[in-house]
Amino acid sequence: AGPRGFGVLFCNTDESETEEVDYVSMLIARQVDGVLLVPTTASSRSLALLRSRNVPVVIVDRRVRSRNVDVVRGDSEAGAYALTRHLISLGHRRIAVLAGRKAVSTSVDRVKGFKRALAEAGIEADPQLVRYGGYHQSEGYAMAHAVLGVAPAPTAIFAANNFIAVGAMRALREAGLRVPTDLSIVGFDDLPPDWSMDPFLTVVAQPAYTFGQRAAELLLERIHGEAPEAGRELVLPGELIIRRSSGPPCVEIAA
Repeated sequence: AGPRGFGVLFCNTDESETEEVDYVSMLIARQVDGVLLVPTTASSRSLALLRSRNVPVVIVDRRVRSRNVDVVRGDSEAGAYALTRHLISLGHRRIAVLAGRKAVSTSVDRVKGFKRALAEAGIEADPQLVRYGGYHQSEGYAMAHAVLGVAPAPTAIFAANNFIAVGAMRALREAGLRVPTDLSIVGFDDLPPDWSMDPFLTVVAQPAYTFGQRAAELLLERIHGEAPEAGRELVLPGELIIRRSSGPPCVEIAA
């Protein structure tokens, strides 16, 4: 945006639809030229509000029900499928998934990819090991504690984003479980490099920088009237990065 003469205002809704609508209303009042929106729900009241005021908008990292809007997102289902297949290839059969809220499309897609991988391997998903909460460390911590209490115990955890993974790892440490000796853990989205001097978490890394760059390009085209009438969707693949946090299941826990 900068080289094209635009400034950027950043609003963090923290996955609150109420805050999202409040921020969008404020941005409309300030007569912004366009909005990059990460909606909290697929229905997105904010999208309807922006359209009612003819404000150009591009959806980032989420799916919405409307087909006539530009979208730049990752392939969450394929990434979750790849992570789960990796765990299955190591011998895991009791795998827990810790996801965000059910109303968020990335949560839905990642659980869908997880279940598809299990089904193809002939493994029935245990409803007690499929948890929805939020994309926060505290939620990851609570959900990990919950699945550790399920019998038979899981031998692996798939955390649906990096904050959930951090919270889950704290819960595992407190339970005296070693990763991956006692329990494997994989995550969606890589951890920032300055969070760890020794990267060890197996992840599907998304091209977050490219999300922002391509979304801004589409929005600028909308602002300048250079875009087609119909909505465009760019789905960017993630990259499976295998590190030390994933290994074969512990025999004692798996028994």
